[in-house]
This record gives sequence, C-alpha cells and structure tokens, in this order.
Amino acid sequence: MKYTDSAIGLLLNASGLLQKPQAPPVPSPRLWTSADMLFNSENSTPSDRVTVETNFDVIVVGGGFSGIMAAYNLTQAGHKTLVLEARDRIGGRSWSRALRSNPDAVVEMGATWINRTSQTVSYALCEEFGLEMAEQYEKGDIVDQDPLGNITRGPNGVTGGDEDAGNDPGEPSPVEAFFLALGLAAEQHDTRDFEAFDEGEDVLMSEWLVQKLGDVKSLEVKLSCDWLSSVLVGRGCEEVGAHCYLDYIKSGNGLMSLVSDLAGAQAIKGSIMLNSPVVDIIQHTGGQVRVATSPRLEYTAKKAILAIPTNTCTRIRFTPPLPRSKRALLTRTKPGIYAKAILSYAAPWWREAGLAGKFQSLVGPINFSWDTSDVDAEQYSLAVFVTGDTAAAWHLLTDLGREEAVVEHLAELAGSKLAGQARNLTEFNVVEWTKEQWLWGGPTSSMGPGMLRNYGKALREPFGDLHFGGGETVFEWKGYLEGALRAGMRVAEEVVETLGRHE
Repeated sequence: MKYTDSAIGLLLNASGLLQKPQAPPVPSPRLWTSADMLFNSENSTPSDRVTVETNFDVIVVGGGFSGIMAAYNLTQAGHKTLVLEARDRIGGRSWSRALRSNPDAVVEMGATWINRTSQTVSYALCEEFGLEMAEQYEKGDIVDQDPLGNITRGPNGVTGGDEDAGNDPGEPSPVEAFFLALGLAAEQHDTRDFEAFDEGEDVLMSEWLVQKLGDVKSLEVKLSCDWLSSVLVGRGCEEVGAHCYLDYIKSGNGLMSLVSDLAGAQAIKGSIMLNSPVVDIIQHTGGQVRVATSPRLEYTAKKAILAIPTNTCTRIRFTPPLPRSKRALLTRTKPGIYAKAILSYAAPWWREAGLAGKFQSLVGPINFSWDTSDVDAEQYSLAVFVTGDTAAAWHLLTDLGREEAVVEHLAELAGSKLAGQARNLTEFNVVEWTKEQWLWGGPTSSMGPGMLRNYGKALREPFGDLHFGGGETVFEWKGYLEGALRAGMRVAEEVVETLGRHE
C-alpha cells in the first residue's frame, strides 16, 4: 500500500513544481534560524522584507491536497505557480511515516481512505500515477461498547442494547430512529443553497435531536449523536450546528457512504517553498498581490489562493481587510479535536480471532478503529481514533499515559483471551492533530448555528484577486481527500478563467 508521500512526489516531479528555493536576487543580511521563522513575523515590516520574485501568475498559500491540486492544474494550464507551505512537509492532514520496527513499511497518520465509485478524482489520480491500492479488510466481527461499558461482538457491531427489549416488533429502536431521521434530513438537504435551510432548525445538533425525536430520554441516542459528531468533525453535538452537521453528511453522499470507504492512496504536484508561513497578503490596484512570509521574504503575483484550514486564516493580515462575512467565518469556525494512533504488531491477531479490526466505543478513549495492515510489506496494524470531548481529556495525559490509555482500552475491547496480544505491540505511533502547528485540528472545521445559512456563500467567493480553495470550500466530501482535491480543482478553474479574461 503506497501512501501520500510517494503519490504527491510523483505529481510534483511530473509538473516540475518541486525544486530547491532559488537564492534571493539581492544579498540577504543574515541567515534566519527556524526560531526566527516561527516567532519573528510580528517584527517583520514591508521595509525590511526581501522581494524574491515578482513574475508569478498565482501564489497558492498551503501545501495540503487542495493547494497542491490547485497548483498542479494551474501549472498544467500554463500558469507560473508558487506554493508557500508553513510546515516542513507537504500533504496537510495526510502524513505518511516509515515504521521504525519495519523501515520498508509505511503507515498513514492522517487521511487514508478513498473509493472507486464515488470518489472519482482520488481514484483517477491513483490510476494515473500507478499507485497501489489495497482494499479495506472488513472480514470478521465488529466489537462495540455501549455507554454503560457493555461490550458486544457481532457481524454488524452496534446493537440495540437492552433498552430495545420492550420495542414492538418492527418498530425502530431509539438509536435506529435517530439514524433514520438523520439520514432523511441529510438526503433532503441542499449543500449549495445555504439560505434555504430552515431557520427554525438552525440550532445546535443537540437541540435538533430534541426537535426531531421529542424529549430524548435514551442515553444511548444522545451519546450516539455525540459520538457520530465527534467522529465526523471532531466536535460534540453541543458545539456543532445542525446545518453544519447535515451539510457534512450530505457532502459525503449520505451516512452509508461515509461509513463504508475502501482503502487507498493519493496524488498531487507544484514550485514549493517549505517552512514559509504567510503573515501578510496585500492586494494592490492593477492586479498585483504581495504575499509576505515570516522569514522576511516577499513574493508577488497576479492572483493568490488561500488553501489552508479556515480556522488558521486568522494568523494572516489582509490588506485591505476581508469583508465582514469572511471574517465571521474565519473567526467562528472551530477545528476538530482529533488524534490518530497506529498500533503495530508482529501478526494480525484480530484477523486470526475472526475480527475485522473495527472496535467502536461510546466510552473511550478509543472511539473507533480500522485494520490498516499491508500484508505484502508484513505490516500489521490497527488505526485507532480518539476524537471530540474524549480526545480533549486524553490530551491532558502524559505521552506514556496516552499510549497506555489507548492500549488498555483496546485490550478491554478485545476481551480477556486476546488482551495479551493487544498489549504486545511492536510500535506505537500517534499524531495529535490538535497540537500540529499550522493545522491545530482535524479532520475539518465545524460551525455553530446560523453560520452556514448567513455566511455560507462567502466561503468560496473571491475577494479581489484573492481566491479561496481550502478543503472546507468544497460541496462534496468535506473532510476527505476527495473533497480537498475537488476544492483545489474548483479554485484552479476559477482562477484560470479569471486570468483568461484579463489577458
């Protein structure tokens, strides 16, 4: 199974975008350290910046999948493009790592899955660049833990629980009724017409639940709603608006599609400057944009694209200031609280025990897991996710404490006969996306009530020569690799068309 680094590298090399930074055309007064690059942006003024190059057509801010996809398409269209990435790597919320215990094996610490039926862009790129794709292993039983800590094993995972014993035959359980209501509302939702959303339903998801199901006395229903919200956007239903919640589900083609992804890889390319956090974007009349980075360097272009998470845009000063609608979005969106851990083993003990590797819990710290093994590379692993409020508490533990909490919870879910094998790791890797600089969360940003209905159009609207193409601007597959790629394609097409009108 090949992951992000190889895929992005192919795309970058194919377009000639990946190259060493050119030396500034004028002497630099000194060499800047990484500490300067991170902390001295406030002291950098236009008078002490070095202009590196002025003949770019487009500058893309952000080297995640949306930014690299935009740069790739712009380059293919013949436009000279520069990508400025704040971090020391490209890929955004995807991050492939070689295992220390098996250097020939790679695990993905971020976005991982695609499918060939509805995520056509991702799949086509994998085919184009000859990337290997492994089908998600799903043979065997699923293990589920209810709010009271009871653990069940079965082919479908989540069961109705004891509370369903009194239901009439054929009547949906309270949890089933919730998912039916949610699926119907998402199906009827129009992701492109923000103002059409019913103002009376534009409330917190927890309040929407009461509107649809009445006085919800079932603890399992409340926790199921909260669990799903945390899994999807990294925030609980007490923080996420119903409009945002339904928009995310509909953008992924409904609940069934969201929970049945297959495994895969990804691809992209572009001229990329790493360790280049942008601190200023200044628009001038006459079609020129100046973009300044914290190492006191400045670049100019005809157009600029913001392809970074919405919640991170507040770190940039905009001249002229952004319109109120955009500022409302940038300052009021919340990044998801998300962590992904890869537990590596010498053998896939769960498969041998007839399990699919899917462990789900309404208790935590593990919220859900997937088998992410690569048999050809003799890499056997489980990817476990800690999200939402569960992750917020888990983050407070020490490094060892977090590892022990995850491993012990997995041992509990696996049961006493398999607990020893669950504890017998060869390696533990984790990325707490909430702590990752320049991202500060994942898998996407969420909004409270009223935000999408009042300001949703502003997500994608250009402001002068500044265009917006981050993953949250897409209509389909928000929070997924596919969505990021589509966002990059959309904004590139928008910019190419605009440049064409002015030539």
